[in-house]
Amino acid sequence: MQVENSDKETPNASVEDLDRGAKKDQDSVNSLYLKIGDKEYNYNDLNKYRTHTDAFDVVFPNNGIFGVMQGGVSKSVADGRYIITEPLAKGTYTIHFKSSLICSDPDCADPNFVQDIKYTIIAE
Repeated sequence: MQVENSDKETPNASVEDLDRGAKKDQDSVNSLYLKIGDKEYNYNDLNKYRTHTDAFDVVFPNNGIFGVMQGGVSKSVADGRYIITEPLAKGTYTIHFKSSLICSDPDCADPNFVQDIKYTIIAE
């Protein structure tokens, strides 16, 4: 689970505001689960990979995603868990990822969020 927080999505926010909002959002994660093939990762396994970025630039198009109507360069920060695995042997794999958060703080990017995603991939 990760969040990106930009000053296009939160107009007039300083980089410090963006940092604080992204951190509060990810501090509110209450469940994490990942399964790749037969290998499972729980909350504690995945939480080791949490990373908070420095500010970086993102260019949004006009009428773009996340409610951004006026495109252009935006300052952004990100926070979340980013997993890199060993290369997979040839075969077909199911990747199952679940996470949720509950955040009552008004600085959070998303107060209630749940995802449950399954992918099937073919490694060649």
